Amino acid sequence: MRPSAPWAILHIDIEQLPESLEAPAGARGIVLYFRLRGMVLGVAHELPNAFPMAMGDLARRAALAIGDTVALLLASGLRPIRPSELEALWTSRPFLDAKALDLLADLISSRRAMACELEASVVICTRRRPADLADCLATLSPEIAKGRDIVVVDNGPDAETEAVVREHPGVRYVQEPRPGLSRARNAGIAAARGDVAVFVDDDVRPEPGWIEPLLAAFAPGVDVVCGLVLPETLGAQAQIAFQYELGFGGMGHLPLMFDREFLDKAGGSPPVWEIGAGANMAVRRQRVLELGGFDERVGPGAAGGCGDDSEYWHRVLHAGGSIVYEPLSVVRHRHRDSWADLKRQAYGYGFGHIVALFAQYGRQRDRRDLRRALLTMPLWIFRRALKAPVRKLAGRPDRLTGSWLRGYAGALSYLPLAYRTPPVSDYSSKAGPNDV
Repeated sequence: MRPSAPWAILHIDIEQLPESLEAPAGARGIVLYFRLRGMVLGVAHELPNAFPMAMGDLARRAALAIGDTVALLLASGLRPIRPSELEALWTSRPFLDAKALDLLADLISSRRAMACELEASVVICTRRRPADLADCLATLSPEIAKGRDIVVVDNGPDAETEAVVREHPGVRYVQEPRPGLSRARNAGIAAARGDVAVFVDDDVRPEPGWIEPLLAAFAPGVDVVCGLVLPETLGAQAQIAFQYELGFGGMGHLPLMFDREFLDKAGGSPPVWEIGAGANMAVRRQRVLELGGFDERVGPGAAGGCGDDSEYWHRVLHAGGSIVYEPLSVVRHRHRDSWADLKRQAYGYGFGHIVALFAQYGRQRDRRDLRRALLTMPLWIFRRALKAPVRKLAGRPDRLTGSWLRGYAGALSYLPLAYRTPPVSDYSSKAGPNDV
């Protein structure tokens, strides 16, 4: 059973372990992220009674948390791994000795130093959240200072948002008054000057050096690269629930490669939604235009609160492209701290996921997507609802099943998307001869 909020988050550099580690005052749970040269290798969850923690105890916890990841990273040479390769790599993993971390540190440093000739534009899609946008742009000040092309797409144009952008000379302001994150993304693609558009949400805070690993991962044939999203804080119960119940706690620490094999070997609907998060995503601009842009019927502002990114990833894989998950690229996400906000997100996730499945079936006619939408998901919600009374008696009430159910029911009205010709975005249809 998880301890109640607040939880504290500590980032531990395993090359510089402290002599003793104290529990932050007031924390009922502590999350330890163990990092090497900035890369997250493992995570541990502790209670306050485990502190103060001496260096030796901390080192033992780190070893337990990162051992498997270190072995696989060394076996792969830090290259992106296909999910089907994991078992073979695990079998051939090296014996870990005192030199293992030194070898891995060198690999990480080499990976970070890889040169990339691709030009990137950073695109931030926002809608009436000027405070979040101001914080996001503040973390991007090093990129702004060195002249990186940065575009803010205002999806609900207002004077406050524009004023925030004007405080940062060099950041370009683009209006897209038609609501919908996919429309905002397409407007950002149209405005971007780089070969690659790097999308970050206005409520994430990119860590220094987050963009270079994204760009370096664009090998030939790779059309999308996603990075790791960590929580900024876990001070409220709703933030903890978001992290561990709505999927943001599921991202791993291994670089992964997804391609056509990932689609073909999936038993059910290919779980493209597990690849990463659109909050930290880079895409080849030309490829987006070739594939018709982000589907403007899907995602926040159009249907539900998710699905615009994973639907595009699904299309990329079906078109023969590859996607890389690169955990060297890290941003921190501001989770919502109220249950009302979290319930709205669960509703939007339930809604958006089903709509994306309908849209995917409409393009690819993969029956696994329709089966998940009309059979697997309602069964999952039904089983979850059956467990709700038991959870309540155990003191762990399920506050989100109702939101999932309402989101699912609302999404059923979008079933006709499965049988309609998919549209091409306005921006893609207006692309000039040099764009595609």
